[in-house]
Amino acid sequence: MRFTSETDPAQDFELYRDLYSSGADVTGLDGDFFAEVTGWRLAGILLFDRRLAGVGHERSTERVRRDQFDHFTVQLVADGLYEVDSGNDFGWIEPGRIVLLDMTRPMRNRATAARVITASVSREVLQAALGSTAGLHGRVIDQDKALLLADYMKSLAVRAPEIGEADLPAVSRAFIDLLTVAAGSVELGRGADLRRLEFARRESVKRFIETNLNTELTAEIIGEATGVSRATLYRIFQAEGGVGGVIQARRLVRLRAALGDPSDARSLADIAHACGFKSESHMSRLFRAAFAASPGEYRRQLRQATTIGERAEISRQRWDALLNEIS
Repeated sequence: MRFTSETDPAQDFELYRDLYSSGADVTGLDGDFFAEVTGWRLAGILLFDRRLAGVGHERSTERVRRDQFDHFTVQLVADGLYEVDSGNDFGWIEPGRIVLLDMTRPMRNRATAARVITASVSREVLQAALGSTAGLHGRVIDQDKALLLADYMKSLAVRAPEIGEADLPAVSRAFIDLLTVAAGSVELGRGADLRRLEFARRESVKRFIETNLNTELTAEIIGEATGVSRATLYRIFQAEGGVGGVIQARRLVRLRAALGDPSDARSLADIAHACGFKSESHMSRLFRAAFAASPGEYRRQLRQATTIGERAEISRQRWDALLNEIS
């Protein structure tokens, strides 16, 4: 996902505000507006590299209640002037420091001119790293403790496009370990080891699913390959509609990526087969139910978009879909 402001600051600001409309209220600050945002989906983590100027964001109590996002953001200030208010008025987050923000709590930020690398992570990821998420909203990790995690986040912002799907779970596990080191003063609860084990099991299963999406997948096949029992599979994926729901969701994500790739000239039937759907009609029915458009319509929409407004709307839709994946 990518958004870049272009030549008309007033129009660009409105487009940027629309892009963020599902998650925050955007306001302009003194000075010229500028925004460049690039996003990547990892495993349980969305990574955003943002260069911002003259803009602020707010999640009010009403917005928190309305959108019901349940994830955290881990925000590294790589450079510039960036201020955050998590309940006690604005405070400057110095470059090199990391701030943790709970999306179930109100917050505000102001970017006078800053580069901020943000990892949006599921609550499960934070629990796997730290055992408990209590008291983390607004917590600032000092530069000396954040060094390894900060370096890793900067590296991911450069290398994310080169990471293969099968390697994403390992990348996310490394993020969890480095976050544990960075926030080392957090007292791990007695359930932390169990949460980490559960997370490792889930990611092992997801990795197997990701690398075998174009084949027949059942609970028995997955369990035999990963060593996770059928009962455990259904328990750890119950919130996602069971392991079958996970398989379907990942096939839809791969399908959506293929449809959005202008260099992919395969027919819809070939894409359906490559993504593991039973047939083109089966693929179309599930895709329409998930995204309110047929695969063909979605593909045409992406490839015919020419104006910045059309591209921004497509970016907003992708953004919303990504955030829904981790919430």
